[in-house]
Amino acid sequence: MATKRTYRILLAVLTIGFSFVWAQRMFKVWDFNSLGGAQTKHPKPTLGINAWLDGDFQSQFDKYSTDSFGFQSPLVRLVNELDFQMFNAANARYVVVGKNNYLYETPYIEAVTGMDYLGRDSIKSIATKVGMIQDTLSKLGVRFEILFAPGKGSYYPEHIPNYYKYYTSDSTNYAVFKDEFRRQNIPYLDFHNWFRAMKDTTSYPLFPTTGIHWSKYGMVLATDSIINHWNRLYPNQVANFSYSLERTPTTKTESTDADVEEGMNLMTELHHYPMMYPNYTFGHKDSLITSAVIADSYFWGLFDVGLSTRACENGEFWYYFQQVYPQNFESGLMIKDLDLKEAIESKDVIMILQTDATLDRFGFGFVEAAYKQYFID
Repeated sequence: MATKRTYRILLAVLTIGFSFVWAQRMFKVWDFNSLGGAQTKHPKPTLGINAWLDGDFQSQFDKYSTDSFGFQSPLVRLVNELDFQMFNAANARYVVVGKNNYLYETPYIEAVTGMDYLGRDSIKSIATKVGMIQDTLSKLGVRFEILFAPGKGSYYPEHIPNYYKYYTSDSTNYAVFKDEFRRQNIPYLDFHNWFRAMKDTTSYPLFPTTGIHWSKYGMVLATDSIINHWNRLYPNQVANFSYSLERTPTTKTESTDADVEEGMNLMTELHHYPMMYPNYTFGHKDSLITSAVIADSYFWGLFDVGLSTRACENGEFWYYFQQVYPQNFESGLMIKDLDLKEAIESKDVIMILQTDATLDRFGFGFVEAAYKQYFID
């Protein structure tokens, strides 16, 4: 009798449990926060004889069922929270939990430790091509600039886990690129060094604790500095920029200041220092320079501030030297769709903005493409 009662209770519990799962899947009874980071949603597959026989339908349906499971979000967050609290582990690609819960991505640590070092010969070859392209474009009225942006690993090396000290190299791509540029008289802008120099005196954090990009405050400072630099080169052809620090610093992060933390999908929120989110405005100019910036996601913040679209005339962001923004938003414009020579020569300024984490992919293919365009073809 006791055994039958136990089975009935167990059956009732399972029935209720499956009912909750079904109701949540069908009607979204509970509104859970969606998961952060890159999420791939798999469509419901169509059943067919071939798909069934070769197992493709079952595989795709399994992925679809996982995506549409009603309690996916809270269960994923629970598992991630347990791994983080118990093992100091992040269930997110490339994420490293540093000391005091400072979050990093591995390329930024590899950059400051020299684990991704290209070697001097490779860097010298790239620098030589950069110098040749600069000289050629200068004669065509196009200024080709290099900007070294800061990386979180080099800005906060003190919070990198101790075990990385065993991988530290005597050489880094950043140091050797700078040395080769000086040797070959190639001018560059060094925000990497500038940010580190401000670290002990800045009023507000230039990097967040749980994000990988420079803070919104750091982005505004970078935008202001680049615009001032361009205004010296092209007087009255760049829209003026001003910002104010009237807002009250807040521990509630905005912009990308907690982007890594959001991708970890935890249940609890990590500690944040008070961050500054400046107000800013652009002045009006009838005549503006044209520009193209080749960069990775570090430029998205400056693009959103308006460095390309408001300070310049038809300024473009050549994202990873693949997509062309802002045009890509509507037309899907890609670099491969351009007449590259015409696109380059239509600009007043071409800038490569590069963090140390991606110096092993310097220019994302632009240097090789431009060199081929002007010196091989």
